[in-house]
Amino acid sequence: MYTICFMARHPFNDFSPAVYKKIKEKFDSDVKGVFITCDKKESKYIYDKFGKDEVVVCDMSSFMNEHWDEFTLEKLAEYEKKYDAAPMWKYIYTDRFLIYRDYDYCVHTAAGLIAFWEYVFTTYKVDFFYDEVIATFLTYAAYLVGQKTGTGYYSLMFMRACGKDLTHHYILNDPFEKIYNMPENYADIPVTEEQRAEAEAFLTKFEEKQSKPAFMQFSGKKPKWKAKFFILPLFYIRQRFFNPHTRDKGSYIYYKAYEATMDPIKWYFRYQKAKKYFKKADYSKKFVYFPLHLQPEATTIVCAQKYEKQLYFIDNLVKSLPADTVLYVKEHYSFLGIRPNSFYEQFNQYPNVVLIDPWEDSLKLIDKSECVATLTGTAGQEAMLLRHPVFMSGDIVYTGAPGVMHLEEVFGNYESAMASYKQPSREDIIQYLAVYMSCARPGNTYVMSEDRLKDENISLVAESMYKYFKEMKHE
Repeated sequence: MYTICFMARHPFNDFSPAVYKKIKEKFDSDVKGVFITCDKKESKYIYDKFGKDEVVVCDMSSFMNEHWDEFTLEKLAEYEKKYDAAPMWKYIYTDRFLIYRDYDYCVHTAAGLIAFWEYVFTTYKVDFFYDEVIATFLTYAAYLVGQKTGTGYYSLMFMRACGKDLTHHYILNDPFEKIYNMPENYADIPVTEEQRAEAEAFLTKFEEKQSKPAFMQFSGKKPKWKAKFFILPLFYIRQRFFNPHTRDKGSYIYYKAYEATMDPIKWYFRYQKAKKYFKKADYSKKFVYFPLHLQPEATTIVCAQKYEKQLYFIDNLVKSLPADTVLYVKEHYSFLGIRPNSFYEQFNQYPNVVLIDPWEDSLKLIDKSECVATLTGTAGQEAMLLRHPVFMSGDIVYTGAPGVMHLEEVFGNYESAMASYKQPSREDIIQYLAVYMSCARPGNTYVMSEDRLKDENISLVAESMYKYFKEMKHE
């Protein structure tokens, strides 16, 4: 019998209960469920899905507010030692919400979240905890506490760049979005003819069409003026003065959420002004291609924390390029208007940096570049598939793939890295893909896809989870 803890805040408030019910129905009627919510409103939503006393729901806000004065700096320092989390600020800075809060609030919230997970995991004897990839201190604290209490953190991540991103997933159980059972010695792992054929078919299709990953269909629209902008001030007033959840310091994910109400208008006008900074690519030049990352996202604040301030990475890189090579930086088209224009203006101090139009073809930029530089981005994985030089300075699922050079220290190391680069063979890529794709599990887990809530899909995900529980328990 297992006790499984599920994150049940939006967008997991329908998904997690459905998966739990399916596990009980098909695999283990004795499994126990603990659901984590941010506030009483979310708790009621979960309780309404179950019979009386069928599950436990832990409301983070109520716990935080009840014990707020106990979450002192001294308590945080105590937890830092107890959970081997020194330096604690490294973990706090992986939170996309806390980075905008003041010092005292960060201290109280960080100490409170550790205390919360300590209470949940020890009180209910939790075996496994399911959540998104680590992109908040809420989840990182659970991971750190779980390391001591024997509670295994895991997440279900959609497959990246293998044609299965909306039909399959893999399981990760570390902070860096890596497949837990992907062997480092993948080159020596025997694969079946069927696995090899599947990998080669995908690679051939990608080489011929070079299509974008399916999950990108949910992003990449130019900011447009919308009629609803006129009523956003009313939404702000409602959120600011009439929504108690935005004033609840214990529910830190929603705390002061009203501050973002007017963002769509701000982003629209900011994008209109930003257009003057973007230039067309000149393919007659030698260039390194660096596509900017979304921020704040786990791919940078967790998986590439050293270079999370991307201008710092760019600064190190451009000072290391040969005289005849420039750096092409391209904005992520899902981020248009969100980044302050002052960020683009800072490129004026770099003569060998060109900010490329967001709508320039990324795959053409990959093909024509000397190499692709990335922290953790999909462009690096795409370049790897095309056997094009890649160096990355983060840590994510395709770290260690053939032809991917990992540069922890960028400054001064570009030319030596390129000199030592050895292009992998097509067979090397096929072997890697065959092993990588063998880790794929049926089931759509992408949060923006409504198909993930279909009953057939929930059954696939429940089966994947239960198999993982059994495997981990028998290690």
